[in-house]
Amino acid sequence: MDPVTIGACISGATRAYNMVTKAVNAGREIEDTAQWLGKFFDSKEKISEIEQENKYGPKFLRGNSIEAQALEIQMAKHKTEQMEKQLRELCMYTVGMEFYNEMMATRRRLRQIRLQEARAKAERRRLLIDGGLIFGALVVSAGVIWAAVAIIIGAKA
Repeated sequence: MDPVTIGACISGATRAYNMVTKAVNAGREIEDTAQWLGKFFDSKEKISEIEQENKYGPKFLRGNSIEAQALEIQMAKHKTEQMEKQLRELCMYTVGMEFYNEMMATRRRLRQIRLQEARAKAERRRLLIDGGLIFGALVVSAGVIWAAVAIIIGAKA
């Protein structure tokens, strides 16, 4: 997990949130801000994908401590959840609760698919890295054994 990625996600979500609220406060319809709503939810989704990578991805070569990673992810999730709550209220006041509920049902379905894909990708990556490390260790072990046998045979001759 890269802290810059988490920061970029928060920055993107905040920028999109600010654009939506400014546009609606200036009198525009919430439907006119669909691209910014999409960017907000894309950033929020990326944070969830990073969390999946952190849970199921390779443990080798992680930069920060587990506590630092958990704190960064949790803070990012909290901040985006607060912004989402305010966006929900904004949607309810401008287009109604039915529109928002339909959007969230579609989002949940698509999110589940994306999270499953992110989890599978992290697990494949973990398998490749772990497999590569095991293969490398076996090659080194075989080389050491071969060298030891060659030395023993050479000493007897």
